[in-house]
Amino acid sequence: MLPGIDYLAIPLGYILWLIYRFIGNYFVSIFLFTLVVRAATFPLSLKSQKMQADRAKLAPRLERLQKKYAQDKRKLQEKQMALYEKEGVSMTGGCLPTIINMIVLFGVIAVIYSPLTHLTRIPEKVISTSLTAVAQETKKGEDDKTIEIPDSNKLPANKRTGYYKELNLLKVITPNKSEIIESINKLSDAERKNISGSEYYTKMVHLSKDFNFFGKTLLDAPWNEKKFAGINILWLIPLLSWLTAFASSFITMKFMGQAQAGQNQPGQGCQNNMMLVLMPLFSLFITFTVPGGVGVYWISSNIIAVVQSILLNKIYNPVKIRAQAEAEYQERRRKKLEDKKRLAEARARENAELNVLNQAEGANKAGKKKAGSKKPEGKKQQEHKDPKKESNPQED
Repeated sequence: MLPGIDYLAIPLGYILWLIYRFIGNYFVSIFLFTLVVRAATFPLSLKSQKMQADRAKLAPRLERLQKKYAQDKRKLQEKQMALYEKEGVSMTGGCLPTIINMIVLFGVIAVIYSPLTHLTRIPEKVISTSLTAVAQETKKGEDDKTIEIPDSNKLPANKRTGYYKELNLLKVITPNKSEIIESINKLSDAERKNISGSEYYTKMVHLSKDFNFFGKTLLDAPWNEKKFAGINILWLIPLLSWLTAFASSFITMKFMGQAQAGQNQPGQGCQNNMMLVLMPLFSLFITFTVPGGVGVYWISSNIIAVVQSILLNKIYNPVKIRAQAEAEYQERRRKKLEDKKRLAEARARENAELNVLNQAEGANKAGKKKAGSKKPEGKKQQEHKDPKKESNPQED
């Protein structure tokens, strides 16, 4: 698990402890705890959803850029970055909420794996001493090596460490009652916080009873050494985990996959198959191999994820946002074409009026020129007649 995740598990553990104090049932508490954590991280999920919706809004314009600059990858990248910057959309803006959600998820898992620490608030020293009390006995084997003596009522070394140590301890507390109480009582009052070994043992028993599931214990993993011959009621848990994981993946793909319709990006089909098939199968495999109690958390988480996905897409639906963006683009394009057509018609009218005006001016100038060219001939004729009158004065 991630380094330092135990520090995050401390405040989350207090939340689970408070819920468990009022509810008193482990599985109902787990479901409500998961719901509270999801609600607390909902603003981050909403922000991530909004980022995805913003990118879906730009998808039609990005597709047109891809077609226009298909042969010039560098120019395409420049145009895409310019579009993102102009619209204020960050390609990495949705990563931070996802990373934070993943970190919180690991913290939640750490809480689920340690019910004695976080639910019953048993001190670490008491848990460590109890684990030592249920250790398998050892003997000297060949070459003076220390080996453990197999005992189904005791825990080997590899089960007394790791993430499942507290769950494993709860499985063997009944046959080791006296050893556990005795080992706890040997601790100092400060280490036991003035609580007796019997009181701590009672808390452990009460918690272990919460894991009963139709005659089986959810402290066991559904898959056991008998393999398919060991089919039991616990197999319902991984099957429900697979079904809810499939539902979650299907809902997510339905909402987000449709937003990318028409992009025909390479590998998109493989990604969809991975989300729809491989992820639920991974959930099936995990819940078969971990204690059933952990599988209950996965089921709760998947159910809440389905509801959250539907709610997020009601608020920011990438499919509708993309369709709206496409409709707005087509409307802008129609108005642009209409404006272009009106401008062309206006220019045509202006040109026609200008031609008429130019023709009128041309005709006017031609008339004036013609009139001006006739007047000098009349004067010349008059001047030609006058000398005759002067040369014959006796005729008057």
